[in-house]
Amino acid sequence: MSHKHLLHIVPVQADVRDLRIATGMTQSHAAERFDLSLRVWQMKESLTKPSPLSQGEYEFLLLLAGKHPYMRLTPGA
Repeated sequence: MSHKHLLHIVPVQADVRDLRIATGMTQSHAAERFDLSLRVWQMKESLTKPSPLSQGEYEFLLLLAGKHPYMRLTPGA
């Protein structure tokens, strides 16, 4: 991976639910992973007035879902 990709910002989208499902996590597990209450996570997935993820939260969710356009997670040793 080139360091130039670290300079690219991935715009935060409203596809939080789809990304969470792609990770295989339940809402409860996602809330726990992101250190949020279940209710707060549910608000982030709201269809009517979602509470957006931060840039870091969104990119981490993209990584967990295997959908980040510039980076990939690799298994640890």
